[in-house]
Amino acid sequence: MYELVLRVDAGDEASAEQVERQVKALYKDLRAFGRYNVARKEKPAPEGSMASAGYEIGALVVSGVLSAAGLKALGNVLVAYVQRSKARSVEWEFEGNKGSFRALSAKDQNRLVDVVAARIAAGAGGGEGDGTGTGGEPGGGDGGAPDRTAGRD
Repeated sequence: MYELVLRVDAGDEASAEQVERQVKALYKDLRAFGRYNVARKEKPAPEGSMASAGYEIGALVVSGVLSAAGLKALGNVLVAYVQRSKARSVEWEFEGNKGSFRALSAKDQNRLVDVVAARIAAGAGGGEGDGTGTGGEPGGGDGGAPDRTAGRD
């Protein structure tokens, strides 16, 4: 399962409360989309603190089996959110790659899809995230009969 981090950029003048309102609206949109798991991004408590972990202001984590089609749809949700909200952009981060969604940002939407699709195709260290649930093994997803019949085992 992969994780995509989203951060709402509300501008330098926005207060923490304004950013949190925008994050809650985006969270609601992503939950309504229903394709992926959505959660607040946790951050560790300060060293030496007795407090438990907290949440990073303005950040969400989207997780699940990411696909090119699903990411295009997710991109549409993010662009629609930016167009109707006061957020300047929604920045994304996936395994060291970064970009942002602004109103009508097809270029960044395509970059996100390309980056994640390439990572999935690479097999992510043993094929765990190839979307088949088989760890990348041929014939494991449906009992294997079609792969054996086709000579792919």
